[in-house]
Amino acid sequence: MDGNALGPRKAQLDKEEREHLEAVVTEMRDRIEANVRYQLEAYDLADRPDDASLSETQETLVEAIELEAADGHDWEDAHEQYITGVGYTVVNRLAALRCMEVRDFIDDEVTAFRDDGLTPAADRLVTEDFMLEEEAVLEAYRNACDKLAAEIEILFDRSTAYSLIDPDDDTYEDLCGMLDEVPDEVWRADDVLGWVYEYYNRPVVEALDAKNTLEPEDVGPANQFYTPHWVVRMLTDNSLGKLYLEATGQEDAVPKPDALSPEERKDRLVTPEDSPSVPELCTYLIPDEEAGDAPEFDHPSELRVIDPACGSAHFLLYAFDVLERIWWAETDLDRAEIPAKVLEHNLYGVDIDLRSCQLSAFNLYLKARTRTEEEDGQFEMPNVDIVCADARVAEVEEGAAVLDDITGEGTDLRDALGDIIDTFQHTEALGSLLDVSGTLEDVFESGQTDLSDWGDGTHQSLNSFLKALREAVGERSSDSFSEQNLKSFLNLLVVLSQAYDVALMNPPYGSGGRMPDTVQEYIEENGNYKYTTEYYINFFEACDRLAKADGRTGMLVPWSFMFNKSFQTFREDFVGGRGAFDFFSEFGYDILDNATVGTVGTVVRSEADSGQTGTFIRLPDVAKGEKEGKFIRASFDGSETGVKRLYHRKLSEFAMVPGTPLSYWVSRDLRSIYQSDTVLDADNAGLDERETLGDIKQGTATADDSRFVHKFWEDRGAEWVPFAKGGADAWLLPRIKNTLLWGEDGTEVDRYPKSYPRNTDAYFN
Repeated sequence: MDGNALGPRKAQLDKEEREHLEAVVTEMRDRIEANVRYQLEAYDLADRPDDASLSETQETLVEAIELEAADGHDWEDAHEQYITGVGYTVVNRLAALRCMEVRDFIDDEVTAFRDDGLTPAADRLVTEDFMLEEEAVLEAYRNACDKLAAEIEILFDRSTAYSLIDPDDDTYEDLCGMLDEVPDEVWRADDVLGWVYEYYNRPVVEALDAKNTLEPEDVGPANQFYTPHWVVRMLTDNSLGKLYLEATGQEDAVPKPDALSPEERKDRLVTPEDSPSVPELCTYLIPDEEAGDAPEFDHPSELRVIDPACGSAHFLLYAFDVLERIWWAETDLDRAEIPAKVLEHNLYGVDIDLRSCQLSAFNLYLKARTRTEEEDGQFEMPNVDIVCADARVAEVEEGAAVLDDITGEGTDLRDALGDIIDTFQHTEALGSLLDVSGTLEDVFESGQTDLSDWGDGTHQSLNSFLKALREAVGERSSDSFSEQNLKSFLNLLVVLSQAYDVALMNPPYGSGGRMPDTVQEYIEENGNYKYTTEYYINFFEACDRLAKADGRTGMLVPWSFMFNKSFQTFREDFVGGRGAFDFFSEFGYDILDNATVGTVGTVVRSEADSGQTGTFIRLPDVAKGEKEGKFIRASFDGSETGVKRLYHRKLSEFAMVPGTPLSYWVSRDLRSIYQSDTVLDADNAGLDERETLGDIKQGTATADDSRFVHKFWEDRGAEWVPFAKGGADAWLLPRIKNTLLWGEDGTEVDRYPKSYPRNTDAYFN
């Protein structure tokens, strides 16, 4: 390492740094997975073994591999999944340790080898504890993990299934040497571990791109798209930042559009000195002309922010910056105490991939500890609510007895808990879509539990009860994999049963074959999901249920909901009575690397007044590298000329057009034409009470224009008739430039099997 542990941190890696990091991570993945495979072969576990002749170590490894088989895999697939899981856990831990070492968070390095073949931590074991050199290196690594597990259990806990195999000595030294190939300034970057996660999984993602149908275990990797930091800022500023200012009556504190130059808005620093308050930090916030309502709070500890598909915690890391300033403004606490408070009370994350959860928890730890030490404090990691929603956490058969003891075997509540465990276990890739309140609320309210008076007294909410149940299970359970899973599953139920002020997410995308059948069936059968089966819309529904009245959901999602008929009910609800589109930026393509999907960044108010005005920004025609600058100039600077990009629209206007398309760039005058007494094709539009100018029908589709369609001057026989085709110049009355080989009553076209003459009763009228 370069010895400059206090050097500056980067917010994001540049392209050259990312490409080099990808090459190193690829090399590390190949090395560790080869070593794990070799060690499993040494235990005779390449094939399923005979249970009668296993050693204790072999039995434990078989149990761990069979946890992978719970996803429906045979032994061979489960074996490979386990190798990948162990390999990523090792690489992730080593990268995390290196990130801590370059920040001086570890006194004696465990990943930096000296010329004598020892790490500083290993040398201490040799000189002070007289340990053999060949044992000291790995023992120092294990000691570091055990020490850190007290603060970041989800990443460094060595009692987990993926921790049963460590790299051997040579492999460990090789892996640490590969870490050395990456400069320290890269390990200091806020987003470096997110890229490690993405690059480790890149081969899996590339293989999935060609698949039309995803297996449940594919959903997480197939949706690994890193959200650009400026989009995270935009959505967080206009949700969490705006909510806080509205709740405290500080809307006027937002800098006026001309108070900052575009460069000052874009490049504002996040240091306490440069951005000491929420208005000074949230420079991408666009205030409303009239302030809206927001959930009330008496203390910052009451504010809750969730990312239901948290990935590497990109949204939560920036939300941390906003929340830290809220604590500064609303409390008299020493600033060194606040980072731990933010983690303890404000931030929640869920992901179906355990590796994402490990990464999120560690990134938040790094953020909070760095801020604490910058304020000359001593950081102690609180419990952080980053929970894994992998279906395997519901593999709790051995822990069922603990639930029986606490809730009473055969009670309504025990049966309901059994049902939700069974549902989650058999609905892989459901994740945050699990409807906890919808499943358990009724039976909880019936009082069928001996925990109704547990703890401080009668529990007034399902969430309070589940917290009590989680604590009781924690006191009575052992360290078996099954009972660990039970505790993790109860953590998930707690997180998914409480109300939130803000949800922020870049959720999974997909429907049809890109959404597992079991998830689609769950959505269709659950009465609390009313829209089409599409991951991102269903994630929004889940967040909207968890949101408080006037809470916010900020999300980066595909733009298909703007016009598609299958999303019409969703549009009607959120320009109507269920909520409101508060902020809306249409990006188009090229926002997400390696994703060919047009996107929208939007913030929706839950249970908001339907009469409110929304802010809309239009950027789909702008090149990828220019979108952020165009957003700033259009929203704040006023110097943008040419294409109009900033719009303020009353949401009720969208309902003027049948289907409620979100065509925000269309003027009210043009939209009002749809309210005329006389319209085109009233019957087709369902406007029976209006006068109609005629019918709109599709004509003939020849399926072979080169044979059946000619220019009008080419043929003059009776069998050739005028033929109107569409096109850019045919929006009102198409010019007749073509003729069609129609023959006697269309026989020429009709006898061609691929042609489709539609609505022939309307021809030649």
